Amino acid sequence: MDLTILSVVIIDDEQDAISLLEMYLRIFPFISVTGKESEAVRGLELVMETLPEIVFLDIDMPGMNGLQVADKIHSDNFYSEIVFTTAHQQYAYDALGIEPLDFLTKPFSIEDIESVIQKYNARIQKKKMNIKLDKFIHSQSYSIKIKFPTTVGILIVEQKDIVFLKSKANHCCIYLQDGSVETITRNICIVIKILNSPAFFQTNRSTYINLNYLQRIDKKNRKCIIGYNTVIHEVMITKNQINFFEKLNIYQNLPTPLK
Repeated sequence: MDLTILSVVIIDDEQDAISLLEMYLRIFPFISVTGKESEAVRGLELVMETLPEIVFLDIDMPGMNGLQVADKIHSDNFYSEIVFTTAHQQYAYDALGIEPLDFLTKPFSIEDIESVIQKYNARIQKKKMNIKLDKFIHSQSYSIKIKFPTTVGILIVEQKDIVFLKSKANHCCIYLQDGSVETITRNICIVIKILNSPAFFQTNRSTYINLNYLQRIDKKNRKCIIGYNTVIHEVMITKNQINFFEKLNIYQNLPTPLK
């Protein structure tokens, strides 16, 4: 377990609930309770000031409830993870729409806190991997050229020039950014192994796209729109791969939701 100090803020309108939760949290030497508030508005201000790693947030509070506080935190792009705490299970559906780290129904136990910590560590590791993948994809120099045998000779190409790959029997068609298409006399699995790059994402059984050329995903018609300059391609994508791509989260700023 990563023993980096985790800062925590508690927001709950019941003082006894704050005291009990703080007692549980102080059992863990790597957790620091940096603040606690019994009023939602002041609690939100505290989160804005301290930017804790985790916010334990009661849902059922007078005035501004926990769901509104969480929505405000997310809308302002704070990186704090939300753990909802409530005695009312009927709030679970609404809370999950905000994608909290966890949802604890009172009364909870020390085992529940351990579960929260495990989920936090898992989510942080996933974020780190996604950031590394995003940096790798967008910072490659592509200086190394790769040689492929073709039906008419030899193709020497850089990865950045490959828009997408499509299987054709035992061969592989490489679509290039200049609009040309080359037929490689190797199957697509071998070509992907040679490229050895996470920039190439499998959209269906026979196609890989270069994520640097992805412009849009049409979820309704299950198509990827990819292109370079005036050359545009539409590539089919399976439902499972759409779901996988949405969870991948490698782009830090998407201008609009995927359609």
